[in-house]
Amino acid sequence: MTWALVVAGKGGRRSRLAREVAEALAARGLSVAGLVQRTLEDEGGRKTLEADRLRRPGTVRLAAPAAGADASCSLAFEPSGFAEAGRWLAEDAPGADVLVLDGVGKLELSGSGHRAALQAALGAGPLAILAVRDDQLTYVLEALAIEDEPVAAFTDGEGPAALDAFVAGVADAARRPR
Repeated sequence: MTWALVVAGKGGRRSRLAREVAEALAARGLSVAGLVQRTLEDEGGRKTLEADRLRRPGTVRLAAPAAGADASCSLAFEPSGFAEAGRWLAEDAPGADVLVLDGVGKLELSGSGHRAALQAALGAGPLAILAVRDDQLTYVLEALAIEDEPVAAFTDGEGPAALDAFVAGVADAARRPR
């Protein structure tokens, strides 16, 4: 498997970086598919988690505050949202040059969330960019049985020049025959 890595800390810019990388790769003429997550917060501090489809327009809700929850409570995950996002990955991965997979985390480590869709997408062939929190990286690589080194890696905070070099490295690797 050919893959690259974007890492950020908890509360970091992981999803924004994943989106920025996807846009930069598309600007270089690559076909980019996959999902990036977005967290929305209401005036009461309650969060909703959505996934945006990269290859075609589409947004699906993955989680919302549990009924009666305040800002300190956890989210209620929506299996139908994950199922829809999984269908998008299955439809969009074939024929893509790069597949962006943002938000691989605790839910996937437990076997839920995007886990099955991610494993299927990773086997679909395009270069995969995993966007992962730094405190979950080791566990994600182990759970997905990824042993190869990434073709490129970027950690939040490295700066714009490092991000440009990351995008260039991913673009070069995506254009190489596999």
